[in-house]
Amino acid sequence: MALDLSIDHWWRRVPTQQWTNDAAALSVLSEDLSPLLQESRPLSEVHRLDLALFVVFEEVALRVSGALVRRAPRQDALSFAAQQTLDEARHYEVFLRRSNQSRALVGLPAGQVDSEILMPPLRRFIERCYEVADCGSFVEGLTLVNLLLEGMAYPLYAYEERYWRPIDPYLARLVRSAFVDETRHVLFGARLVKSLLADDPVQRTRAARLCAEARIALREVFQYYVRLFVRMFDTVANLHKELFAGVEMAPGKLIATTPYAEQIAIIHHSIDVEHSRMITEAGLDI
Repeated sequence: MALDLSIDHWWRRVPTQQWTNDAAALSVLSEDLSPLLQESRPLSEVHRLDLALFVVFEEVALRVSGALVRRAPRQDALSFAAQQTLDEARHYEVFLRRSNQSRALVGLPAGQVDSEILMPPLRRFIERCYEVADCGSFVEGLTLVNLLLEGMAYPLYAYEERYWRPIDPYLARLVRSAFVDETRHVLFGARLVKSLLADDPVQRTRAARLCAEARIALREVFQYYVRLFVRMFDTVANLHKELFAGVEMAPGKLIATTPYAEQIAIIHHSIDVEHSRMITEAGLDI
């Protein structure tokens, strides 16, 4: 069955159903931050840095998807890029607001990104995304953001949601909402790339090469961030054992009883499996 990428379909399904349900779920949760975030410096730090990374990723996706609206080669691609731009603008706004609240707890100014969260390989990848989007390559821009940046990040959302639920259920719900959108962006993006390249083997080979090269670069980025945040999450879970006693880092795997190295291995396996599936879906596994 062909995907319906029309604005009409999106407008009936996402804002009127998904976003309405999200708003209802958030309305019963307090937006106030837990006092523990003031009392525990390690917890406050991982909360602030994790939100900073969400803001960085969402801003990149917003800027690139917005640029791709002007480059769309056909109507369904134009509609999809426009839909994604609105989704990403919503994500960016809600995560930035939560980030500003987290920063205010420790007396930091709003609207800024912690410089320590942006490692050099990530800066270079972001610059590459902007360069590709600005030069006008719709397929390559879609490949870099939807299939690579989002494609490698969205398998982490379930872990993030489970981790934050006992401390910041409001953030956990934001993560859940973003996960639903990102899953759609990755899958629909993969199928759109495949469709756009179906009759152009030269461009498909070029996109596959770009994907393979960028995947190597991004693997280094995700290895760094997974190690960083799993170590921080593990430290906080050990400091607040009563809160994380029943929290799973993966189905059937409690954070409290799963060694650090095993947690990292499980997360990377999830990223590799899901990302490989999306690359195959896009027809770029050549």
